[in-house]
Amino acid sequence: MLYYTIYVKSLYNTTGYIDVGLEDDQLLKDYLQYLDIGVRPHRTYGMANPASPKGGAGQFAINVADVVAITTSAPK
Repeated sequence: MLYYTIYVKSLYNTTGYIDVGLEDDQLLKDYLQYLDIGVRPHRTYGMANPASPKGGAGQFAINVADVVAITTSAPK
């Protein structure tokens, strides 16, 4: 599980970012691929829920073209 802070341009809330816990680092890999060669992924990412089995918590989707920056941290 990884905790992500995703800074999104034109996000109209008071913070400008989204905090989410995802099951793996696939979003970060896809974002780095987008920065490197410009290919946008078309997929969803599994949200982490410690109380449910892997893949049973929900899905998260974002347009990586609107992402300004991503930070990650692993739980302690």
